[in-house]
Amino acid sequence: MRRAHVLALSLAAASACHDAAPRCPSPAAPLEVVEAPLLGRELLSDPADRAGRAGAGPLVVVAVGLAAEGDKVGGFVSLPPERCVLLYARGSKGVLDLDLFGFADDGAALATDESASANAGLVLCPPHPDRAYFAARVASGSGLVAIGAHEVDVDRSADAAVAVGARKSGEESGRLESWPGLEAKLATHRRAIGSSWEDVRRFATVVDARAPTRSTIGIDAGRCLDVFVVPSDDVATLDVSIEDTAGRVIARAWPDGRDRSIVLCSEAGDEITIAARPRGGSGIVAVVLGRSPKGAISELAEPSRVERASQSVPAEAARAALADLLDGPWGKPLPSGTGEAKVGSRTVIDLKLAAGCSRVDVVAGKPLGPVAAALWASDGALLGEAEGSLRATTYACGPARTVRADVESRGRAGPFVVDVRTWKAATPALMKRPVAAARLLDRVLGAEAESPAIIEDARPVDLEPQVLHTSSFVVSQGTCTEVIVALESGAGLDLRLVDETTQKDALARGARVTSQRMCGGKTSRKVRLELRVDDGPAPALVLHRTLKESG
Repeated sequence: MRRAHVLALSLAAASACHDAAPRCPSPAAPLEVVEAPLLGRELLSDPADRAGRAGAGPLVVVAVGLAAEGDKVGGFVSLPPERCVLLYARGSKGVLDLDLFGFADDGAALATDESASANAGLVLCPPHPDRAYFAARVASGSGLVAIGAHEVDVDRSADAAVAVGARKSGEESGRLESWPGLEAKLATHRRAIGSSWEDVRRFATVVDARAPTRSTIGIDAGRCLDVFVVPSDDVATLDVSIEDTAGRVIARAWPDGRDRSIVLCSEAGDEITIAARPRGGSGIVAVVLGRSPKGAISELAEPSRVERASQSVPAEAARAALADLLDGPWGKPLPSGTGEAKVGSRTVIDLKLAAGCSRVDVVAGKPLGPVAAALWASDGALLGEAEGSLRATTYACGPARTVRADVESRGRAGPFVVDVRTWKAATPALMKRPVAAARLLDRVLGAEAESPAIIEDARPVDLEPQVLHTSSFVVSQGTCTEVIVALESGAGLDLRLVDETTQKDALARGARVTSQRMCGGKTSRKVRLELRVDDGPAPALVLHRTLKESG
């Protein structure tokens, strides 16, 4: 009876609605898709204003989207060849933690901001690829997410980064912010190996005793890569090795307490893989990768061990390839000997050097490598030493004389040839300080195929311990000035460049050679050079080189 009563009420209501149509709701509108633009530009208006006041260009909205925890919003950006790009991501109130990532076309990470913050930002400066993909990931919360971008001049990039709280490429990504003592360990480590280093990548990764954890990275030609690995407390003794593209182990990291480190240098450019594996258990390791200036291997501290690969072509083919590069700037070589380099044994060759500055190339032949060479004067003084995967290049300046070359393999035994080229037009200032001149050539040229005349403007300075040597110079608009200092004697060289307008400084330190640069940007700027040494007296040569700002 109850069900019949309910049915009767329903029928009565339907009849009433039919009789009084104006009191009843109208039929619903049909379902359809509505084109409604998301309000991403409003999320970016405040940081865009601050970036503009700091010198950045107009705002470009890269991507806008709705995202929940774990979702990503992103898009491709064309990067200007000689300018920096400032990028940042912002979310609506429901987005509690936002991360920002930059990737090259091949998937390689360019920059990352994974800090525990609702705001994320990056600055990417040359050298960089022509195009990159940027993605914002919601680590916590949900809501509307937008990514904005600005072009910015290199000299204004630091101010623009501060304005929106962005991280520069190579800086701490934010994921390692809470790692106890990491920055202090890294600073101590890099002071010990010398030179100046630019971070190219920092990341934390899981390691397990059951299999190695591998990460692949490229080394630019003429540069060195510093690999510094710090394990967490729950990681047992850690093994870190370096593998080439064929999977062969070419080097193993040296222990520094529980930490591991290795410096790898490349003449022609190489791709290497870092393999990390604990001997027991599992845990997290922090990996910090730093890149040296080009040619800065001579600035590294003497105790630093540098690793390389081996030669892949026969000795005569390698000699011919080198002649194609050097015969123009240096002239034809004087073939000075051949031999077989062995591990644990030294092959000795006597060389005749003409007056001036000589370049001695010990060219490795397959499968020799790495090859090491030392050049000795007749009185037993060490004139120079070098190590390389393709060749070992040393320099010697001074009068005509006979010297001795010691050649040794540091890995695989194999044949070698020796070529000597001489720059007879070395200036009197260089000839008066031949050791510093040779060190300057080694730093500026390394194994590169440039003319030795690049150092002819070097000027002498005399340094003393506990005495600060100062001078000033002007950096022109749109250029950079690189200052390179080499000691004739003494040790422990400290170089500081100070912008006399902003008081911003740049530091570098080396055992007997060091360098640093400062750029002018949109205006010329006066720069103060400060030099000091630990041990002396220390006669030195100082070279100022003018470079393009993007170089």
